[in-house]
Amino acid sequence: MASYLEKVRKVLNKFDTVSVIQVPRAENANDDTLAHLATGLEEHLLKIVSIEVLESPSIDKPKQVGSIVARPYWMDPIISFLRNGTLPENKFEARCLRYKSARYFLDKGKLYKKKAFQHQVFYA
Repeated sequence: MASYLEKVRKVLNKFDTVSVIQVPRAENANDDTLAHLATGLEEHLLKIVSIEVLESPSIDKPKQVGSIVARPYWMDPIISFLRNGTLPENKFEARCLRYKSARYFLDKGKLYKKKAFQHQVFYA
């Protein structure tokens, strides 16, 4: 979205004046329909609204950015314990980690939090 905003700002600079008005909800039905379609909430709208598929993006491809330095993350000790049984040397920290790790499990390299009816995923 930031790329589109940047593109809009560049185009706006070409105009002498720009005015923004609020459109009443009753007059905004078409745009509201498109917004619902974009979020995928209203499947029946697919039969009503025509969709144009773009062959290429309307903005340039994102520029390559530098790599991110990995820092210790809160789930690293939990993953290490669940994978290898590795515990901190401090007995208190080790006991806390065992207690905390009991609430999580690993599945195919992903860390999940145990819940009664659902699982929350954290990526390792």
